[in-house]
Amino acid sequence: MKKKNLLLSAALISALMLSSCGSKTGTTTTNSNETTTITNETTTITNETPTNSNPETPSNTSTNPEEPNNPDLVASTSLSNSFNNIFYKTLENEVDKNNNVLVSPFSIVMDFGMLENGAKGSTKEQMETYLNGGMSVEDLNEYMKTLKDKMMNSKELEWNVANSIWFNESQISDVSNDVKEIVKKYYDSEINKRPYNNDTLKEINEWVKKNTNDMIPVILDKLNPSDVMHLINAVAFEGDWYVKFDEHDTTKNAPFKNLDGSTTNVDMLHSMNAGYFSSNDYIGFTKAFADQNYSFFAMKSQKGLSPLEMMKKMKDDNEDISTIMTKYGIDGMANIGLPKFELDYDTVLNKTLMDMGVTNAFSPSADFSKLADSKDPLYISKVIHKTHFELSETGVKAAAATSIAMTKGAMIKPKLDVEINMDEPFIYGIYDNKNGLPIFIGCINNFK
Repeated sequence: MKKKNLLLSAALISALMLSSCGSKTGTTTTNSNETTTITNETTTITNETPTNSNPETPSNTSTNPEEPNNPDLVASTSLSNSFNNIFYKTLENEVDKNNNVLVSPFSIVMDFGMLENGAKGSTKEQMETYLNGGMSVEDLNEYMKTLKDKMMNSKELEWNVANSIWFNESQISDVSNDVKEIVKKYYDSEINKRPYNNDTLKEINEWVKKNTNDMIPVILDKLNPSDVMHLINAVAFEGDWYVKFDEHDTTKNAPFKNLDGSTTNVDMLHSMNAGYFSSNDYIGFTKAFADQNYSFFAMKSQKGLSPLEMMKKMKDDNEDISTIMTKYGIDGMANIGLPKFELDYDTVLNKTLMDMGVTNAFSPSADFSKLADSKDPLYISKVIHKTHFELSETGVKAAAATSIAMTKGAMIKPKLDVEINMDEPFIYGIYDNKNGLPIFIGCINNFK
């Protein structure tokens, strides 16, 4: 891996068939050495100087292309709503509404994409409807491969997207040949037959650690002898900002108004070169990475809404983050303020996914008969998601890991510059400009 100031993000999904429950934990650290309980995320921001008149407006930002029959456009539109819904439902299910949250819908959907190839009937249909946004699993396979190949072939950014399947040799003899062929072709997945013991647990966690560039050191705490299978996805990203922040412009001990009304001092990064978008309800900006194919985005309410209330309003208005950025475009250049932070998040996504409509897959009546030969039906018992994000003057680092547990049983419009300070709760993420998809979506509610 190149040694340079860059954005690093990683995501992992692991699917294991077993019955269990999970919990959420997380810590957040600001530049003033404060630690806070929040979600798994890390972000780091680099400092660069512009090389053209509008460096923060990516040349290929998605802008409502008039291509109604473009299959990639149809796919990205389908997934955009699903990705936003995953974030919204995760926020909604967070016990402490003051917590910070970060998810990688890309990682989650890619992992479930592998799993869907082993599903039949209503189990498959629910996942296609609520996770794929109505796309068939066959179309999802093709599109996820397209997204993965684009990431892996980037010349100016460093992506790592890895998949693996681990199964308990004492529970099933093998993964079905059809599924093996598909996950190898479209997901480049490893398939590992192992005894489910402590050595295998260590091997799985080492695989996760390696493929998330050490940002997610552990995804599983234990393996039970009755566990059947884990499907794992990992995503890692490293990229320089196209225009870096200047650390001399950083404001020390700047006030950030937390969701509960209290104030925390943070280091606030500043840049005079960011493209902004605004409506009556929202205002935000995008900051491009080196190849201008991916951007960091941040947005907040113009009316004092929390991130959860913002996401609910988007849903009620039949909008999402992508449609807002597309609909309102880039209005001009802004002077921005962005907190420097580091945080970690983990959660169990069972309720989030069931609230979205994916219910059959978590029941003993689930039909995963195409996945493997098993005397007893297979079903999902636990979906774990872990993320990490760091944001500083030099770059961004982010990571995410998801584990699914299964068991068996019975264009520029010139305007005057504006100033946008993210000094109150906001939504942020990493955005695929061409495909209009948020690869990571998170929110900062507090720095306490």
